[in-house]
Amino acid sequence: MAIATRMTETLRRPSVHDQVRVEAEIDGKVVGFRAVVVHVLPDALWVGLVKPDSNLRQLRPGDPLVLTFSRGGMGMVAASYFLGHLRSTETRVFAVEMPADLRLIQRRNFLRLDSECALEYTVLNHSEAGGAGLTGEGVTWNISAGGLQFVVRAPIEETVSVGDDLEIRLEIGRGALLAEAQVVRVENATDMGPDGRPLPPVARPRSPRTAIAVRFDSISEGAQDRIIKHIFAIQRMRRANPGYRRPEAATPSKKPRRRRRYLDYATEERW
Repeated sequence: MAIATRMTETLRRPSVHDQVRVEAEIDGKVVGFRAVVVHVLPDALWVGLVKPDSNLRQLRPGDPLVLTFSRGGMGMVAASYFLGHLRSTETRVFAVEMPADLRLIQRRNFLRLDSECALEYTVLNHSEAGGAGLTGEGVTWNISAGGLQFVVRAPIEETVSVGDDLEIRLEIGRGALLAEAQVVRVENATDMGPDGRPLPPVARPRSPRTAIAVRFDSISEGAQDRIIKHIFAIQRMRRANPGYRRPEAATPSKKPRRRRRYLDYATEERW
């Protein structure tokens, strides 16, 4: 067991020669760089671009980054920050902060961060007759360019089921974006916080809530860019306010307008 634990921790640590995709926001656009880890320090990584890129000159210390590492069939994704350019070039070699929370992934994935955004959803189709057309409102708990988790104020049996196809209207930034998504997890969230941990006991029973996780099946590159920019904005806020702790998510104001039977989802893969 100890050996397996050490191996897992080793996998979670970046290594020299790891390929890494570095994403940053430059002049209002999300820019990606192909790079390789060239040196590993306790608190920093030295990274070199595969090809020089003049866009790198525009990065400044403290700018938020998203790092996606590739190592064989495995990968890792994490948030980080730009530390500075290295050596005599500002177009190829630079340092980034050592990520504190590296998440192992099996395929191309996206960084997911806590965020509260209002959304509306409509069920597009369902395995049960009459399931399509259900509508509701919620507030996100976390969000990424690949999917999100949101909470609705309704019992689990009155919401949606794993496998449902939804149209999502997400309020983010100065406007809304549209996406089609599939439900991958449904949980009773009445006594659960946004971090997935149980909430402390209270004198009166809480109103029923349901947490729903979805994976985007159809979303434009522009909409994904807006989500990534939103994530960068969250990172900048946390950088400026180290003691920031997200409060419990706001409770949505409306229940879904139609009831339907809850389907078993216990065997589905968690998102």
